[in-house]
Amino acid sequence: MIMEKKFTIDEITWNDLNMEDVYERLNHACSSVGQEYLKKTLKTLELAPDVLEMRDAKAESLKDNESLVGSLQKVFKGLGKTKKVSFLDHIFKIKEIKTRSNAVHIVLVLLLLAAIALIFVKPAFGIVALVIMIAVNIIIYFKYKAEVEGYFNSLKYLVSMVIAASKILKLNCPEPFSRDMESLKEAVHVFAPLKRGSWLITNSVSGSLIDVLMDYIRMIFHVDLMKFNSMKKCAEEHEEEILTLYNTLGEIETAICIYLMRKDTVSWCRPSFINDKEIHAKEIYHPLVSEPVKNSIETGRSILLTGSNASGKSTFLKTVAINQIFAQTLYTCLADSWVSGFFKVLSSMALTDNLLGEESYFIVEIKSLKRIFDTIDTDVPVLAFIDEVLRGTNTTERIAASSQILKKLSNENALIFAATHDIELTKLLEKDMENYHFTEHVEDGNVLFDYKLKEGSATSRNAIKLLKAYGFDPDITEAAEAMAK
Repeated sequence: MIMEKKFTIDEITWNDLNMEDVYERLNHACSSVGQEYLKKTLKTLELAPDVLEMRDAKAESLKDNESLVGSLQKVFKGLGKTKKVSFLDHIFKIKEIKTRSNAVHIVLVLLLLAAIALIFVKPAFGIVALVIMIAVNIIIYFKYKAEVEGYFNSLKYLVSMVIAASKILKLNCPEPFSRDMESLKEAVHVFAPLKRGSWLITNSVSGSLIDVLMDYIRMIFHVDLMKFNSMKKCAEEHEEEILTLYNTLGEIETAICIYLMRKDTVSWCRPSFINDKEIHAKEIYHPLVSEPVKNSIETGRSILLTGSNASGKSTFLKTVAINQIFAQTLYTCLADSWVSGFFKVLSSMALTDNLLGEESYFIVEIKSLKRIFDTIDTDVPVLAFIDEVLRGTNTTERIAASSQILKKLSNENALIFAATHDIELTKLLEKDMENYHFTEHVEDGNVLFDYKLKEGSATSRNAIKLLKAYGFDPDITEAAEAMAK
């Protein structure tokens, strides 16, 4: 029985799988909310089907409703994007600003009005008092505004979100979006006071006479600072409602991205989930490969991949990993069929040494592998992808240690896909892992690959062949062949 509901992909796995590039390929979001939420979705693996099935229903309901998709995209384009700042992170930092009363601003405005009134009683004194109060108000205005101006855009974007919610409510969204519509309706009601008068905190950009006049009114009467204080208070009192509004808008735009992904994809399927530590995938392929070679895999045991350099081992690992992530986030797999359990997905593949942390490649690698062990528990199985285990050390210790690491992982609550050049591991681990391989053939001096997964372990090596194919001196390649023999 699955106790947890979600698992977050860590940065190592995200980078190993080039998920930033995958995200960019899928990103059809027109707003910052949609972009942020889509990335959050891809990083958050669902460990139960309920959220996924609802996400699928929303995307599917858009299938025959192009006009609705266009209308929704128009709303999100109107919402727009923030500049290099996450709205969600920034808006909740607003409480770090010291809460101030509007009393100071009100007193300053009253004194200013009193100076104006004094002009009609004692003109000379009144004019001097007015000049002094204008100067004081402007000085204090810029002092206060310098403390809060960075949060103006976040509050304005929150208002834009409320406006977007109001527009979406006027559209005829299908039944799968009904709960979203209720959430948007509640948000529009809650944030109505925040929306009223929000134009006061909008900086002038056109340079028109009216805009210039409004700038002076803000400086002298502090109307934008007073409105900011009331908006800040409203935002602080309704953090939960802000999060709900953000998630609801993000979920709607993510549904659009899933719909467009499916529409633009030649071959895809919905995953089927089972309560076993297994993967049964037919004709799967990688989303970033323009002319992919499809492969199939059916296994309930860990996999050890061997094969030539550049033959497709790493790409295959990434293909399985990304499709498992798609299954548990977008309910969409790039395959003819996909059946699997729910997994926590981790990888240890494209590591580099940590110069700032003064850690060698090998130290980074063993820490990466250790975190896989630390994630394993009895509730949800781990699906781990490991490329060239312990490549950062000598051959003898690498084979000895990596065989024990892979053996231990394979006998835990985990399914392992590992790639290696160490053919010795295929014999050492034949009772613990299934052997598959990729291979190549030489034609007219060229090394050619078919990128097709084959059962069993590799029987050929091609490093020296590749040196020949790329024109290295025969003295090097012939001597290398002789030494290898």
